[in-house]
Amino acid sequence: MIFDENTLLLGIDIGTTGAKCAIYNLLGELVAHAYQEYPMICPQDGWAEQDPNRWWNAVKVNLNDCFFRQKVDSGRIAAISVSCTNALTLVDHHGNPVYNAIGHHDQRADAQVAWLREHVGEETIFQITANQLAKGTFSLPTLRWFCDNRPELMAEAYKFLMPSGFIIQKLTGKFSMNRPRMGLTLLSEIRTGKWSETIVERAEIPERLLPEAYGSCDIVGGVTRQAAELTGLREGTPVAAGCLDTAVATTGSGAINAGDAALTVGSSGRVCCINDHPVFDKRLLNCSSPFDGLYMTIQSTDNAGISLRWFRDVFGSAVAADAQKSGKSIYQYMDELVQKSPAGAGGLLYLPYLSGEKAPIWDSKARGVFFNIGLGSTYRDFLRAVMEGVAFSLRDCIGIMPEMSKNSEAIPIGGGIANSTVWCQIFADVLGRPIIQLRSNETETLGDAIIAAQSVEIEAVPRDFGKKLANQGTLLTPDSEHISYYEEQFIKYKALYANVKGLY
Repeated sequence: MIFDENTLLLGIDIGTTGAKCAIYNLLGELVAHAYQEYPMICPQDGWAEQDPNRWWNAVKVNLNDCFFRQKVDSGRIAAISVSCTNALTLVDHHGNPVYNAIGHHDQRADAQVAWLREHVGEETIFQITANQLAKGTFSLPTLRWFCDNRPELMAEAYKFLMPSGFIIQKLTGKFSMNRPRMGLTLLSEIRTGKWSETIVERAEIPERLLPEAYGSCDIVGGVTRQAAELTGLREGTPVAAGCLDTAVATTGSGAINAGDAALTVGSSGRVCCINDHPVFDKRLLNCSSPFDGLYMTIQSTDNAGISLRWFRDVFGSAVAADAQKSGKSIYQYMDELVQKSPAGAGGLLYLPYLSGEKAPIWDSKARGVFFNIGLGSTYRDFLRAVMEGVAFSLRDCIGIMPEMSKNSEAIPIGGGIANSTVWCQIFADVLGRPIIQLRSNETETLGDAIIAAQSVEIEAVPRDFGKKLANQGTLLTPDSEHISYYEEQFIKYKALYANVKGLY
């Protein structure tokens, strides 16, 4: 295939609350973009599910929007890559879900964690995977929950997939999982990237459920005729195995070499460091990099953008009319309100633990808290407290990542937060270090485009392409007057959780 200035790359990202499709040219410029939101499903307290068919429907709607309304020629797309959030999906031989996907906010598998601790061994799992045994974040306890509670579904299932694998199967007809995503299943070996026979056998997981393993830049297959008819894509377009959302967003931010780091704050907030070796620390999440020979350590706060969306959904009506009158979106208007609240939100503190929290506290019972509300507390103070609370949570994560604690270089920040200069500045002030507000906040789909380019060897888009684009971002330096105040607030933030922990 000849690649020239007309060549395009397609990135698809399946998130917790919505799916994005973005088409880029070889300069990294966004040519077309579409987004569809969908709800989480909470059939019981502590359960978090999604309907996988909504992912596929969202992708179809998005692609038809790009090709027919935005008039992009799908024949110019050289390759596709798909990234995703964490949600386990059981599918039959045809790739159809046999049950809702169970997401990373889900807290149902306590009994299964205890069973795995006894029958597989917590230390065995850690030594093989470099990750601790926990529910929600990792697939293994959820698979055991199906074994124990819905054996008829396990009998019906052919494979278990993540959202990216589900979409790739719809596009190509093939069942796959990329190695970075495998790293967060607790079923694969961190050093080899292969499924662990030891864990699979001891955990009594049917081997037939394991999809074929691929490197992120490997081609899984081409778009089928049926998928082409449904989406508008060209039949045969190569589809790469892709990556988990955090890893690919880090690639899109330009962090690809050992020692690099990046922040991605979308529905969840994630900080990621690149290493040349696996890091065995139970406080961290570990997986392989999209690129051979490298590894990633990840810390995540589950309810980052979700916190602001929750506040919008529950309390947004109080200012919706004013936002509409001003001709601004509700988020733009909220940003303006936050700018009118002083650093520290008038003393308000917010713990963003709406559905429990993993890193760094690993407390599934934790819930959100607003603390120190007074008669003078305003709507804008609550908004600012939400933004500051998310920043404090990620600072808490960074505190146990020695590579980042030693590094004082500017950190690129992408995801939805990059739309908000005031929130990016809060991060700079809370972390006490410069932040690069990326020009493209769509770091997941940009990273997908880079992976897609690597899969078909497009030299114009090298693996460090994101670093080149990051240099075009806006550098935000911390406000010296705010740093000391936030130091005090962070101490209170940590003490607040310590004091309410027993009440959960």
